[in-house]
Amino acid sequence: MSGVVFGDIGAAPMFVFTGIFTRPPNEEDVRGVVSLIIWSLTTVSLIKYIFIVLRANDNGEGGAFALYSLLIRHTGLSIGPEAPRSDDSTIVNYKVDRVPNFIKRSKLIQNLLLIIVILGSSLLISDGMLTPAISVMSAIEGFEIPLKSSISKDTFNTITIVVSCGILITLFFCQRFGTEKVGSLFSPIVAIWFISLSVIGIINISERPEILKAICPYYAIKYIFDNGINHLGGVLLVFVGSEAVFADLGHFNPRSIQIAFPLFVYIPLLLAYLGQGASLIKDPSIFNTTFWNSIPNTGNSGAYWFMLILATMTSIIAAQAMISATFALIYQSIQLDCFPRIKIVHTSKKMKGQIYLPEANYALMILVVILCNAFKDSQSLTKVYGLAIAMVMFITTILVSIIMHVVWHLHIGFPIMFLLIFGFVDGIFLASNIGKILTGAYFTLSVATVLFIIMGLWRWGTVHKLDYETLQSTSLNEIIEFGKKTKKIRILDSGIYIRRLPGIVLFYSDVSSCIPLSFTHFINHFPALPQIIIFISVHHVAIPHVNENDRLIIDKIGEYDGCYQVVARYGYLEEVIQGDEFISKLVVKIQRSNKHLSEKLDLEELPVTYIFGKQIFHPKPNSSRLKRLMVNIYSFLAHNSRELHSSWSIPSENFIGVGMKVEI
Repeated sequence: MSGVVFGDIGAAPMFVFTGIFTRPPNEEDVRGVVSLIIWSLTTVSLIKYIFIVLRANDNGEGGAFALYSLLIRHTGLSIGPEAPRSDDSTIVNYKVDRVPNFIKRSKLIQNLLLIIVILGSSLLISDGMLTPAISVMSAIEGFEIPLKSSISKDTFNTITIVVSCGILITLFFCQRFGTEKVGSLFSPIVAIWFISLSVIGIINISERPEILKAICPYYAIKYIFDNGINHLGGVLLVFVGSEAVFADLGHFNPRSIQIAFPLFVYIPLLLAYLGQGASLIKDPSIFNTTFWNSIPNTGNSGAYWFMLILATMTSIIAAQAMISATFALIYQSIQLDCFPRIKIVHTSKKMKGQIYLPEANYALMILVVILCNAFKDSQSLTKVYGLAIAMVMFITTILVSIIMHVVWHLHIGFPIMFLLIFGFVDGIFLASNIGKILTGAYFTLSVATVLFIIMGLWRWGTVHKLDYETLQSTSLNEIIEFGKKTKKIRILDSGIYIRRLPGIVLFYSDVSSCIPLSFTHFINHFPALPQIIIFISVHHVAIPHVNENDRLIIDKIGEYDGCYQVVARYGYLEEVIQGDEFISKLVVKIQRSNKHLSEKLDLEELPVTYIFGKQIFHPKPNSSRLKRLMVNIYSFLAHNSRELHSSWSIPSENFIGVGMKVEI
């Protein structure tokens, strides 16, 4: 499946020149643009992303949230809303400096970092909608040349939209089978695609070898001075797939990408763009269909039909790469409590990170189909594509420069140099794409804004929910009293004795150091408890995966018979499982620390009950209108999101929900 990650950047030759030239160019313009493409691909894709940014992965995971996790865990903070635990340092592979860095010293900087990460992820997801649409439509438009004599332009445009939507809808429906299966179906095509690009490029270069002058950066600089930065928006299309490579890193091996890209991707792409430039010098009138007319013996030749079929399959791979990256980003944001909970399906037992998100999949499918019908052709889509990605690339530059200082401990001069050089490059491309707001980029920015608000409000509401639970929670001896002689438990407020029954009960809490509010509410209504009472919290730590030996932290609560405080630790990319297997491991660990209980805990005989608090959120009476609106939106999101435990493999017949009012 390793080839799939290059699908996005590999499909770019089909539409790059279409997005740059709006009229037949002269030889000097072609040479300048090709020089810009070569050096942009070299500077941004090869040097920045492949050799530098990919090194900033978090145990093999990429994307904005992985960069954030890397920064936060090396600062000694918690990645989630819950407070960091001192014992987490025993399992995360990092060393926190004794002297707090500028991130740990400032709550403002911590919040700004989180806002930047949420913004970057929102922008990447929103502009990612365009990748499937533009890549597939570009491929289908290749049928126009052999069919133009037998079909009208309007009819062909309609067919292009219908066929493109059909292919994309089929691809989205296939996601349920898993990205591993979908990817393995097409990944061998990628190698053939890059080989074909190389061969066609060499043939075209041999006809106009003067295009090789474009390798000199002088022509790129001269073109910018002569024409400004107007055409850089189209040049950006060359390397927008670089961000998807990094975001989708969790499915692949970073080292293998660093080896494969320079040899098997970078060189074929250089040959492809040089070859297309040579074709444009030969015949400037093909500026609207440069890729297709650069194929030798264009028309009904076997080579053309071969490339047409190959391009269609490659466009599907490009779409798949961005869909996988979108799933990865949304999954990371859910695990870090920055996105409402949706259904998560793990599609591979062998490879971690292979996931399918049904709600996200179908929402993305609808938006992509709308884009195809709204913009109708790839040339119109190029006028929309790029602005949001340019902003994401600038955000990535900022985060990586901070990582250089905080995580890699490089001399301050290196991150400053990285920020100045690549920040300048990103800034130029960002400025050149601002005009796309008027040509349709407002759509993707609107989607990004909605995502940013949802993610920001979810994080805000989750933090306030935890604050409320922390403030309202009390210690166990303030709720019940344990008689050492009678071995009976009495509720302090009512004086009622609690009846002990056979079994195990787990009270879940978001705060690991507190007795959950659900416990107080439950015993006031039902003064009976099983013989083993476990107050448990699921705690996400700042690494992707936690070793099973480090999973559970168990502490007996004072002199209370059969009462335990448990923390179940999970990495931010792990699937939380709390079913029978988890309970067995929990019981074994309790037995080891309390050998006198070994004969009493028999899971086949003892019923297990899971108790969760079901919060109903209300704004405080003295809240402002803005805060009331924020609470109401958060309440709506919480009500319509999936239950926290819905994917934890908990038997539904063993679940009890305790309703509670929470004021934010």
